[in-house]
Amino acid sequence: MKPSTYQKRKQKWEKKNREIISSANSSREATFILTTKNTLELLEDKRRGRVLDIGCGFGEIDILLAQNTDFNIIGCDISEIAVKTARENVKKAGLTQRIKIEEGDVYSLKYPNDFFDIGISFGYVSAATYPGVQKEIARVLKPGGILICDFINCLSFYKFLPTLKRVIKGQKIPYYIFLAGIRRKFEKEGLIFVDQRLFNTYPPIDLKLSPKVFLTFENTIGKIFKNFLGRVRLVKFQKIKS
Repeated sequence: MKPSTYQKRKQKWEKKNREIISSANSSREATFILTTKNTLELLEDKRRGRVLDIGCGFGEIDILLAQNTDFNIIGCDISEIAVKTARENVKKAGLTQRIKIEEGDVYSLKYPNDFFDIGISFGYVSAATYPGVQKEIARVLKPGGILICDFINCLSFYKFLPTLKRVIKGQKIPYYIFLAGIRRKFEKEGLIFVDQRLFNTYPPIDLKLSPKVFLTFENTIGKIFKNFLGRVRLVKFQKIKS
């Protein structure tokens, strides 16, 4: 029997997470810190409520958010490796009362309609950006609820050439190359663009440096050239109020 689409996606992420466990680095840690910082800025004064993290990975950002807010967070991921590791990390951080980690599929979320105040999803092309999932995410958000998710900034210095090569080869072009494409995709499901941040400007290689070095670069040179260097496009949407 051929594996289902769900099984194929699950196998893909089990494999990727095994690789991630053995290749953790300081630039990855810095990216978590930057993602949390920019997410909190986009959330403005929101520091309470029920949050769903779609594709939570190992739970690092959930922990950082919980440490800086009063959110109650549910993190879900398709990968059993991710769920097991995230639960261990949450327990080590002493946050099991406010962070719950569950196995779940973004295409079929097991939560009621209008349940979450905030949805988040990270991973450079996060689970919330997959084609066809926006309707399901909008379903579980309350009217007026916020979604924050990240995309590859295909127009950055680091990503422009690979994107151009893809165009030249005639490959399918991602809808998220331009902000206009992102807006159209999400607006179809009642998720309206509000704001964005560009960041992660340091070179995409493991330089064996402290996270502080990457963060210093981000807050100096990177801050000046973020529109040119920023590899991550972090976007805030709001669900239309009924």
